[in-house]
Amino acid sequence: MEQENQLSEKESLQLISRMIHEAKGYFYESGIAALVYGFSILICSILTWLRDKQILSLPFHPFWFIVPIFFVQSFIQIREEKKKKAKTFTDEAINYIWMGYFLSVFAAFTASFAGFTYIIISVILLLTGLAVFLTGMISKFRYHIIAAFATWLLAAISFFIQNENIYILLAATAILVWIIPGFILNAVFKKQHRG
Repeated sequence: MEQENQLSEKESLQLISRMIHEAKGYFYESGIAALVYGFSILICSILTWLRDKQILSLPFHPFWFIVPIFFVQSFIQIREEKKKKAKTFTDEAINYIWMGYFLSVFAAFTASFAGFTYIIISVILLLTGLAVFLTGMISKFRYHIIAAFATWLLAAISFFIQNENIYILLAATAILVWIIPGFILNAVFKKQHRG
């Protein structure tokens, strides 16, 4: 016969708080982290397109800007996590999805060392569609579900555009997946936290 783990009083209160916030659909998300990441991807995509079109000359690949931006975005996300009244199961699931996404994108970028170039962006678009779809389904945020299908469509198109124009698709994805939802979340956040 298995022995059940007994929860301490503190753990019981945390679990109850979590479940109440989950039932209320509570979230603490200002959208700032999504906006920072989205605008960074948008700018890097445009700069890379300009570089590959030989309109602009840069001494390094523009996507190297993402490295410090990733830390800034992570700092913002951690700061917001600390302000949450409770971390819900939905929060955890979505965090794991995006952690897996970013690790997968990092792994995909290693393909550039093997000589692969534009196909990496196609793979990233597919991964982005999956992460956004799962986020939308779990959070019941219809916009994300629609954005996921649009991203998958862009990913399918990208397999036929294996040149510098693929960065235009990535820029469009940044707008669909991070910038628009970032502004939506920010508007909802401001409305909830007025007064």
